[in-house]
Order: sequence, then structure tokens, then C-alpha cells
Amino acid sequence: KVYHVSIPALRVIARNWVLSHRSILFKKFITIVDQLFTGDSREEKVLASMIFGKFPKFLIQVPAYEIDRWMGELTGWEEVDSFCIEIDVWLRVGSSTRVSLLKKWNKDKQIEKRRASLVVLCSSVRHDDSEIFRNLSFSFINVLKAEKHVMTTKAISWLLRALIKYQKTEVSQYLKENASTLPRI
Repeated sequence: KVYHVSIPALRVIARNWVLSHRSILFKKFITIVDQLFTGDSREEKVLASMIFGKFPKFLIQVPAYEIDRWMGELTGWEEVDSFCIEIDVWLRVGSSTRVSLLKKWNKDKQIEKRRASLVVLCSSVRHDDSEIFRNLSFSFINVLKAEKHVMTTKAISWLLRALIKYQKTEVSQYLKENASTLPRI
């Protein structure tokens, strides 16, 4: 379902909700976010991500199986991107144990999860110059570079551009070595 509520309007709703629920307890928060992620509409799912990201102290406590389950509820680039932008903090705080979920997504049968493995890293590599994220990025691109879906090919280009902040030399070398196999976009 789509109710045609604009993203700016959803941001206002999220901001107002957050302001009136600052003292919410973790369990209640997760219940509400879960209801939104499993809702029927695009607006509920995008709103869930917006609210989720405003509570980083709760976000970092969410187990990987919940992140995976919620990701499985999302369809289309807008829902996926909204979620991925917010879970970057979750990934970076516990990267040593949480990258396994991204590795699973990178090879998942669901296209949204494969794409999400790239999109999450776009934000991570802008904030963290770690070797883990750099290596994951190039590895994930290698797995998905043959895909033809335009949103996946765009995500590959976004990730390569994001890597430039800390890995300009490595990106340049990668582009030279893979020019014939990378998507043209």
C-alpha cells in the first residue's frame, strides 16, 4: 500500500513522535518499530526506519536476527535505502560480529538484501576508513557486478564513490583492473 505521504511529511511525523516518546523503554520501542516494519504500507516501513535511527542507544542493542527479519519485510529501493542509512551505526558499533549478516545478504536470493549489502556500506565507508569495510566493499561489488538490475548497478557506483573519501588510490586501481566487468552506470 502507498498512501502518497511525502518524505518531508514523514520526517515531521517521525520527529514529533520521537519528541513525545524520549523516555520510551527499549522493549516497548522495539514492539512499536516491529509493528511498523511489518505493516502493510510503504509509509509505515519508511517511518519505522526514520524513528529507529533517532534512538541509536536502542539501535545498537538490536540482535542481527531482528535486523535481518526487518530487512526481509522491505521492498523497493526507497524502503531499503531508508533502512540501510539508519543501520550503519548498528554495523559500525559491532562490526566484528555483524558483518556476517551483510555477507549473508550479499548472496541472498532476495534482491533487496543483495542491494542492501552495498547500500549499508556506502554510509559506513564514509564514516570509517577501516580495512574491514574497504575489503567487504570490493568483495561485495565483485559478487554483484554482473547483476543487471539498475538499482543494484547504481548501488555499486554509489559505493565506489563513497570509498573515494579514504580509499582513492584503491578505488582508482580497482576501476582500472575491473573496467571491462563493472556496470557502465
